[in-house]
Amino acid sequence: MKTIRLTMAILGLSLFSLVASAQTTTPALMAYYNVKDALVATDGAKAKAGATALVTALGKVDVAKLSATDKNALATAKTKATVIGKSTDVDAQREAFEGLSASMIALAKATKTAKREARSGVPAPTYVQFCPMAAEGKGASWLSDKREVRNPYYGDKMLKCGSVKEEI
Repeated sequence: MKTIRLTMAILGLSLFSLVASAQTTTPALMAYYNVKDALVATDGAKAKAGATALVTALGKVDVAKLSATDKNALATAKTKATVIGKSTDVDAQREAFEGLSASMIALAKATKTAKREARSGVPAPTYVQFCPMAAEGKGASWLSDKREVRNPYYGDKMLKCGSVKEEI
């Protein structure tokens, strides 16, 4: 009986830690989606505004719960979001978005915040999508809250170029 109680207590603390971590990074993920959507629409002004909000949201992430690797990903995400927030040049923003996305993917996986609660109470997945043409043919990934591919690296030039590589 003591073993069951101890196991339940450990599971409860682990779940609490995961939920607390998710609550601090979910606003950042939502702000990231705004930047992504602005780049899909080839709207440099909205991407700039969204990136500024993203920097603020990333600044509120509880770093005490992150590993050293995840702290580095957070720092890179802040740096890349700052670059996007200082420009309305969509090409420059898209270039910085590649590094931002890599960092946000790592953070989403580490904190499992991608499984956020939808209004219905059913967990809504986050999708890792990939365009093989981005980054000068090397390919680049990004996060999306929708399964349907909408390419932020090319916007309406190649809106549907890419595929879903993973569901978090």
